[in-house]
Amino acid sequence: MRELLFDSSFTAIDLETTGFDVNHSEVIEIAAVKVEGGVITETFSSLVNPGFFISQKIRELTGITNTMLVGKPPIHDILPDFLKFVNGDVIVAHNVEQDIRFLKKYLKGRFKVPALCTLKLSRKLVPGLVSYTLDSLADHFSISRERKHRALDDALTTAYLFLELLNLLWNNYGIGDYLSIKRLAKV
Repeated sequence: MRELLFDSSFTAIDLETTGFDVNHSEVIEIAAVKVEGGVITETFSSLVNPGFFISQKIRELTGITNTMLVGKPPIHDILPDFLKFVNGDVIVAHNVEQDIRFLKKYLKGRFKVPALCTLKLSRKLVPGLVSYTLDSLADHFSISRERKHRALDDALTTAYLFLELLNLLWNNYGIGDYLSIKRLAKV
């Protein structure tokens, strides 16, 4: 029998960036939340100096200021610790493809891990919602949030959301292993 994600570990991640275009934007915050046996066991979080001042729009969205980023390490200094923290786990993120694009940019394409997208899974498992933003899904599942658009808070919300989705997967489809979930998310 395949190992169920409830019984094993996965890592929820989130990145805050200076924009959506991977080629013209940089990471300003990175976070990961390790979940083992359905329990959050540790967290990783770091602000990242992008090498330039961030826009007013991004400051308003994230609450991250230029002052907060002064003296923080660049992404290349943080990635080794981040990768050690992830340690080959299944990665879970809301719109995971975008986060992976940024990571591959810095790792010159050398970032190959099993990954699941809570956005795609939510669309499949919770049809009929008006919105599938992380905020909307947190509200739908009554997941409390401290701050929005901060990497650690969003990674925590994503971890709790994925646990809710795992419950739905198990109850509705009798599945909970990575390969079965991946196949279902593609349908």
